[in-house]
Amino acid sequence: MSRRAASFVLGFALALLVGGGAWWWLSSRGGVRTVLSGPEAAAPTGPPVSFNLYFPADGGGLRAEARALPVSEVPKDRIRKVVEALLAGPKAPGLVRPMPEGVTLGGVQLASDGTAYVDLRSPDHPDPPGGGSTEEIQRVYSLVNSIVLNVPQASAVVLLWNGVQRETFAGHLDLTQPLAADRALANP
Repeated sequence: MSRRAASFVLGFALALLVGGGAWWWLSSRGGVRTVLSGPEAAAPTGPPVSFNLYFPADGGGLRAEARALPVSEVPKDRIRKVVEALLAGPKAPGLVRPMPEGVTLGGVQLASDGTAYVDLRSPDHPDPPGGGSTEEIQRVYSLVNSIVLNVPQASAVVLLWNGVQRETFAGHLDLTQPLAADRALANP
């Protein structure tokens, strides 16, 4: 075997070893390690189920709006439908959509520990929408509360922006850790 062929075989074997080791390391850490992009296959829907969607309300805080959504029994499907309904906006007066028009849902994953990973997408805006602390709290917890308080399998939420977990959306909330629901913000 020539030196060139031996070098090629050795390089190929090394690449396989490094790739396999990286895959093993990431999969053994337990959590979601896949990129959340593109639409996922929708689960077959069942009859409408009543959900309380928490929208930002005038004067701060969140207010629940009851909504019947056709969903399946699959938790990821329920999370997807809840987030899509939030992004579509409220029907009641005095409530506002949590994210600007044009923000879409890129993907949803639910880890075995109950952490929901939600990828919000806005191709024209590389950074999340800015705002003050109250606005950021309302935006983030509109999503977190609506997911955690409606989908029992989800205990916390990690928000991604264009596929990337950010330290913060507008400089006020730490988004580096999964967020649990804040019931103090959720006014019925």
